[in-house]
Amino acid sequence: MDILTGLLIWAAEAVTLAVLLFSRWYYEREPLYLSWGSGFAVHGIGAALVAMRGDIPDFVSIEIANTMVLAGIGLWAAGLMQLDRRPVEPYVGIPALIWIAGMFLDPVRGDFASRAILHHVAAMVGHAMIIGILLYHRGPPSITRRVFASVIGIQFFSCALIVLMVFTGRPDALVAASHSPWLYLPTAFVFVGSIVCGARLLTERSELTLKELARTDPLTGVLNRRGLLEEFHRSKGVDALDGSMIAFIQFDLDGFKQINDVYGHQAGDDVLSAFARIGAAAQRGRGSFGRMGGEEFASIIRVSDMVEAASIAEAIRSTLRRHPISVGEHRIAVTVSAGISLCSTKDADIDVLLTAADKALYVSKTSGRDRTAVHTDQEIMIVPSTDFASPTPFAAEPFEDISVSQQVASLKRIVVLSQ
Repeated sequence: MDILTGLLIWAAEAVTLAVLLFSRWYYEREPLYLSWGSGFAVHGIGAALVAMRGDIPDFVSIEIANTMVLAGIGLWAAGLMQLDRRPVEPYVGIPALIWIAGMFLDPVRGDFASRAILHHVAAMVGHAMIIGILLYHRGPPSITRRVFASVIGIQFFSCALIVLMVFTGRPDALVAASHSPWLYLPTAFVFVGSIVCGARLLTERSELTLKELARTDPLTGVLNRRGLLEEFHRSKGVDALDGSMIAFIQFDLDGFKQINDVYGHQAGDDVLSAFARIGAAAQRGRGSFGRMGGEEFASIIRVSDMVEAASIAEAIRSTLRRHPISVGEHRIAVTVSAGISLCSTKDADIDVLLTAADKALYVSKTSGRDRTAVHTDQEIMIVPSTDFASPTPFAAEPFEDISVSQQVASLKRIVVLSQ
């Protein structure tokens, strides 16, 4: 089989695959299918135009055709970025730009061997980009990605070998080039391997998405009860030997039923989502925040001592208190009560922590709401607040203002009393 026939066969396969990908994009509207489909369509049409050299103007079969082939590689790279849910970076256009820039040089534009070298060097850059995207990503390690990168690596080295053969042989036309088998045979293998690996990556992403949905609260976007418990066991396994402590902080929005009754359930959903954002932002990479159910939330966080755990709970509570939530034309003042339990990471038991935090939360509620209680070995103590006394619609009673230094001192006394 000569190289022109091989290019036409490849063009037919690429365009066929593009049609299938466009069909899937039409029904699912996933941008990656549009990028991959466009990549195969542009690449295949470009290869067909190259094969038609002599029957169509040289400008079309050389400049435009090779630009399309290299642009297709960039679109494949863009699709991989979208597969990883990353924004498409402008550098995906580099392979095509290398070709366009080289064609402004007269010695390159007028010599077939120089054009062939330029094209394959640009293709190598594109393949290197794809390998980098596959290997360097934020997700967990994947055998499929490494195999996919190896498959693309075959095409990379095939192009490098062609560059070497063209440089030494200096052919003056495509049909006269002795490197034909090194072009279409690896391409055929890479084509099949890429389809298999690409399909496997899509399957893995779907599985990961389903797992995330199973552990994520659909309304607020934070973890659900199952996700929180999984994070507890993961955190305990990772940090059991570093001497840290695990704090379980349980939150319950005060008077939430009244919010639903007065403002409607949509307003209630907005309040839940707003509090979830506040709680998640307070973790700062040290723990996990999630919704246990209804208006109850929880945080599982690594801390050094009780003071740190109480400070985090108080930061979340006071932030919510001081920032009414805008719902349509209403600004709803919302407060939250918190209960804290604490244990060394090595000895932590989720059932014990849950029970202790629930008891502390009950004390917070019965003591006037809008406050934090800590469960110690001996008793449950209310954390002194730095808030100014200011009645809210859902706070049963205000309490006195305490300075930050007084609060820290009081927290330390709580620690001493609990030892």
